[in-house]
Amino acid sequence: MDTLESIDERTEALLGKEALELLRSKKVAIFGIGGVGGFLFEALVRTGVGEIHVYDCDTVEESNLNRQILFLRSDIGRRKVDVAVERVSLIRNDVHVVPHFLRVGTETEDSVAEEKFDLLLDAIDDVEGKLSLMEVAEKTSAPVISCLGTARRLDPRLLRLAPLSKTAGDPLAKKVRHLARERSLDLSRVLCVYSEEPALDTGPSLGSSMPVPGSAGLLMASAALRTLLGLY
Repeated sequence: MDTLESIDERTEALLGKEALELLRSKKVAIFGIGGVGGFLFEALVRTGVGEIHVYDCDTVEESNLNRQILFLRSDIGRRKVDVAVERVSLIRNDVHVVPHFLRVGTETEDSVAEEKFDLLLDAIDDVEGKLSLMEVAEKTSAPVISCLGTARRLDPRLLRLAPLSKTAGDPLAKKVRHLARERSLDLSRVLCVYSEEPALDTGPSLGSSMPVPGSAGLLMASAALRTLLGLY
């Protein structure tokens, strides 16, 4: 079995020992562990963030396998959060992962707020869920990073990182901005990953492949690590 030192050798060379120790002390929550959230989760696990809570109410479907890195054919029908916990045990043994098989919304805001997370990471598709997480962030003063639309896009080079108040060119961002203002939420404190690429017309299906959501998840992970280390 690898020792903790050998697992983190190259990360320590990049960030330094004190930064690694700081990451081990952090408690974060990832909401949605599909196309975007799976890459985000994997990156934070491999970097050694100490405690990660994963929230997802879905089971693995065959249609997930074209883009969601955490899952294999043998996982079809299983709860995504259970697969995530199992995967961590195969990577390293010093990251504590807590699964929550539930949908985020108004009725779960209090339970999320009570956890006192250092960072909230929104990789869900549901607009009401996104707004609920923004509400929790304001109540608890926790920073929040949200991913907007990645379906119907082909070019990861057009992904951007900016406060929600400065996002542009993304219809989902426009809708979230409008509804957040109606609730008097502070758009400037929500950091967003979004795409400036015009969405393709794929008809009623949300066509998607791995490059854009995967890259968005890794961009979220980079922003998360910098936020946890106080580099923003």
